[in-house]
Amino acid sequence: MDKWLGPFVDKTVQCWDCPIFDRLFQIISSAAAAMYDKMVVLCIIIFAIVIAFYVLWAVTDNMGLWKAFGGKAPEVQDHTYQTYFKPVLINGLIVMSLFSLGVWFPRFVTTVTIEPVADITIMYTQAVIGQTPESVAQKVTYEPEPMKEDGFYRPALRDKIVMLIKTSITQFQAMMKLGLAVMDNAFSWKALLGIGSLLKHIMMFFMGWYLVYGFFKLFVKYSFYFLDAVVALTFFAFFFPISLVVFVFKNSKAANWVKTLGEATGKKLLKKVINSIVTLATAIITFIIAMVLIAKFFAAQGASGTELAHAIMDGSVYSGNLSDDNLAAMTLVGSIVLLYLVTYLTDQVKKISETIMKTFDIQEEKSIGEQAGTDAEKMFENIKNIGKNVGGKLANAISGKPPAAPAGGGTP
Repeated sequence: MDKWLGPFVDKTVQCWDCPIFDRLFQIISSAAAAMYDKMVVLCIIIFAIVIAFYVLWAVTDNMGLWKAFGGKAPEVQDHTYQTYFKPVLINGLIVMSLFSLGVWFPRFVTTVTIEPVADITIMYTQAVIGQTPESVAQKVTYEPEPMKEDGFYRPALRDKIVMLIKTSITQFQAMMKLGLAVMDNAFSWKALLGIGSLLKHIMMFFMGWYLVYGFFKLFVKYSFYFLDAVVALTFFAFFFPISLVVFVFKNSKAANWVKTLGEATGKKLLKKVINSIVTLATAIITFIIAMVLIAKFFAAQGASGTELAHAIMDGSVYSGNLSDDNLAAMTLVGSIVLLYLVTYLTDQVKKISETIMKTFDIQEEKSIGEQAGTDAEKMFENIKNIGKNVGGKLANAISGKPPAAPAGGGTP
């Protein structure tokens, strides 16, 4: 079963969201680059207006001191210049210089901030699961479309995010192949040796089916996680010029709401982009723990589960790799405990993501990708229930069995 259904899993569990993400990334990058110069002009006009009001407010705010000293005290003049005007003057010159660089500057910022995070995340996840870019490309075949270098983001960033998504998908393939291997063990001649052996192999079949079905549902849910990256990249690109304007008032006596606006349009949006990229890899961390436990459970007595764990992560596990001794010793309680552990660990993806968010000092927010994935999971369950109901009605019709009475029925 596992040898002829394995290729089907490889062809089906592919990067469904990669073409959508690829296209959206190119649209965002091109649109942000095309609008950048116009946004810069608008931001300079806004900057001039805000500066005029800021100067008026600074003079008014110091009016009491100027009246007390007759406007002649050098201390008052120096205080006003140092605290109100000097930071704004220096920051303003820096920002105007950065505006003159055009879209090259934000592209440089993303190159030295976001891309290294994507690089480190890819290297870490691939090292943990023993994969390379070449092996990932063999298992998940999507290749990014050609993209120009003159956008807001470099094509290299797109390629890194796509590679991270593809790397995660290899582990969904691996866990589903493990389920097929477990199911394949259920179809063994040893199942006919007695009632007890038959029951154990039936449990094995349903355990394997649970792994295939459960991780396919998680794969469908994971396919929507890229939405968080798309939204974060969009907001960062279009609010970047505004964040530079607000940066002018950093370390000045400007109102707190101005500085808060600068944090919201600059630093926080950058952190959201980083978080959305890192979150794409959090599922792998959880799966590694699940694989180690499963490998330990199915490994031969006295043998290390490391080789089996690598076979699972590599997607090359077959029914012959699973220990017959452990299968024979399996009990109903043992299978329930194993299923519970796998279910518990797969539910920890969100908590691991929250831990990483705290590491990057990011406040927890509602995830669009998480919500979309949950909705897709519910839709998947509804389709399954509809199929189950229709199948039941067809079976009743074929067998001539009357349909079950609706619950809560009574005389009208």
